[in-house]
Amino acid sequence: MKLSFVQPRAELRPYVKSIWICKSEAGMPISGNNIAAPNGCPKIIINIENSIISTAGGVTYKSKEHEIYFAGSRDIPVQITTSSRKTIFIGIEFYPHGAYPIFGIPSFEITNSLLPVNIIWERGEKNLSEIFWNKEGLKDKIDFIQERLVNNLTEKPRDNLLIEYCIKTLSSSNGLMEISRLEQMTGYSRRYLEILFKIHVGFTPKSLAGIFRFQKFYSAWASGKSYSDLVYDLNNYYFDQSHFIKEFKRMTGFSPKHFSNKISNEFGRQLTLH
Repeated sequence: MKLSFVQPRAELRPYVKSIWICKSEAGMPISGNNIAAPNGCPKIIINIENSIISTAGGVTYKSKEHEIYFAGSRDIPVQITTSSRKTIFIGIEFYPHGAYPIFGIPSFEITNSLLPVNIIWERGEKNLSEIFWNKEGLKDKIDFIQERLVNNLTEKPRDNLLIEYCIKTLSSSNGLMEISRLEQMTGYSRRYLEILFKIHVGFTPKSLAGIFRFQKFYSAWASGKSYSDLVYDLNNYYFDQSHFIKEFKRMTGFSPKHFSNKISNEFGRQLTLH
């Protein structure tokens, strides 16, 4: 399996975190334990070759070949499998606040969901999939989608500088920023921030901070650190080791020790290391 990355257009870089192409000649078998762990980022997933089976929260969904889907922000892991044949799919990953300015749908309405992209796109783009599949080559297809995203963005700007500031602050602290401190820094109440976050992000500030805190350790796993390395400084991030284990299992489906020693998850590793 190989992941390659495409630089988003300049207009989209404040909103789109990454664009990647996943290719595998033999698909993604269940034995590979390919897991998309929560990172707070909604995504567009484009199935070029092969269907994808995704399982999250006990629900299994089959996304079909030659279809485009929107995956809302998640706070639960997704296991990804395919049949054993050539597989190609494209991911357009937004920042936690990046999808709302483009699509205008309150993020809490599509959290932990996987939907055909035409359901959330503007009415004028009902034939988007048909036009997309008539484009030749992956580059032309990606250019087409980016052009449509830019058009949506410029026609109906929905930026919110307060949300951007809060997310950058939470991210830079690896989720350790107390929400009471965020209230003091912004001058807004916890209740107001929670309402704003649910619209723009899909989660409360506290929930997103928890995802950022988990990502600190998930990134360490992706870089090859052992279980003992992972738990070395967990006291700075969690109440105790049992709290850490509980949160890590909620985000991956496995205990950190089992995940470190037994789970390959090459897809998650390559995506995290980019």
